[in-house]
Amino acid sequence: MNRRHALLLVAVVALVASAGCLGYIRGGGTIENATLDQDPTTDYVWDSDRDVYVDVGSDATYRAVYNVSDREELELYAESGYGTKEPLDLRAFRYQYANGTVINGSEFRARGGEVERTTDQLWVRFGEDMDDGKIAFSGDGSPRRFILQTYVDGSYEVVLPEGYTTDFWLFGHISPRGYEVTTEDGRQHIVWEEVTAEAVLVQAYRERDFWIFVGIAIVATGIAVGGLLYFRRQLRELRARRQSLGLDVEEEYDEYEDDRDGPPPGRP
Repeated sequence: MNRRHALLLVAVVALVASAGCLGYIRGGGTIENATLDQDPTTDYVWDSDRDVYVDVGSDATYRAVYNVSDREELELYAESGYGTKEPLDLRAFRYQYANGTVINGSEFRARGGEVERTTDQLWVRFGEDMDDGKIAFSGDGSPRRFILQTYVDGSYEVVLPEGYTTDFWLFGHISPRGYEVTTEDGRQHIVWEEVTAEAVLVQAYRERDFWIFVGIAIVATGIAVGGLLYFRRQLRELRARRQSLGLDVEEEYDEYEDDRDGPPPGRP
């Protein structure tokens, strides 16, 4: 191994090690009660009959509600840029008992629940009297490309902000398959009756952006067509000028020879 390869190997090892250390620094430690007790930007939708209900906002945030009945704990994480897991960054944590009572994060902890962050995951563990409840939390996620790991199997519903759609295949995309799309009160609802994939993906666009794109495409097409016609006209004019100056005589002579197999009359 030469010196250059050795230095490259050392650099790669140092980069991986530093990424791990940074991940530990960012990921480890507890989540403050003040973060968990924040108020969500809009009310959580507790009355959904889906196992997971996600309300995506136009402000690049989302609010998720999970049915955690008969669960002792739930692992929450996100995919990092290095292809590894990192703890999910959440806030405004709430727990709803089966009777409808809702408590915040500090009360959840005081009643035996845990919210613990490690370098790779965020764990939510439930107290003894938390058997048939739901949890809710808020996070950051763009409606243009929303990705959510599927921490639980079951039915999912993702609701896009008003004015966003996935209808046009060139800009809109939904994964996995097996979904239904409906529109209620101007908002598009994507529903999966059963999700077993590792993540759900919804790529949407604003309806007004579509028409802006169409207008730009029409203008660009008009400019391209106009430029082509102008180029062809200039080419014809240039050819005509060359012929008037006798610059294309030899070319015409060669063509005549090909057609007649001999020189034209009056030429040697």
